[in-house]
Amino acid sequence: MDEIGRTPLLSEEQERQLSERALKGDERAINRLVEANLRLVVATAKQYQGKGLSIDDLISEGNIGLVKAATKFDATRGLRFAGYAVVMIRRQMEKALQTETLETSISAEGDPNKATRSASLDAPLGIKPNMSLLAVLTNDSLPPTDGRLFSASLLDSVELAIANLDEREQHVVTAYFGIGRDHATMAEIADEMGLKRERVRQIRDRAVRRMKKALG
Repeated sequence: MDEIGRTPLLSEEQERQLSERALKGDERAINRLVEANLRLVVATAKQYQGKGLSIDDLISEGNIGLVKAATKFDATRGLRFAGYAVVMIRRQMEKALQTETLETSISAEGDPNKATRSASLDAPLGIKPNMSLLAVLTNDSLPPTDGRLFSASLLDSVELAIANLDEREQHVVTAYFGIGRDHATMAEIADEMGLKRERVRQIRDRAVRRMKKALG
């Protein structure tokens, strides 16, 4: 932990240069992005303590997500690495927690290929049982959210769509839809970010539109 704390953070320009090299497979650049952001894994792991995995296991899973992020990060999209990486870190930890604590959901026909839905992206929002991020993003002509199972590919696409949002949009989406944290109201998010509720609503709506576009 002491060593991680001594590792200097990267500037935006350093991230841009490392991203360019990492996308070409430069392992030294990938390692540099990873080493400078290990504290992000530790901070995220602490948020998932007590949910089924030890802190060491959570950090190990988070490191996997961090490495994946370092190999795919494109700084030209205008997002800082931490904002991009935290989504993959959370995703890796949540998948590990699901494997540990959730049983596979089997359909009435006994189809073993139908697994449980994501415990975060498809979790009901507030008191509305059909209000989840997946429900918001998917076609209204489809059956209700709580009546169908989503494939892993769709969940991955949604999570990658979140990763391509800017840092402020990610914060609003993950907070409002309770992804990797407890659901927060517009007022609570506004207080956290020092914004008016109407501005938070605008950011949320813009982020959802961008995600819908990314999902086609």
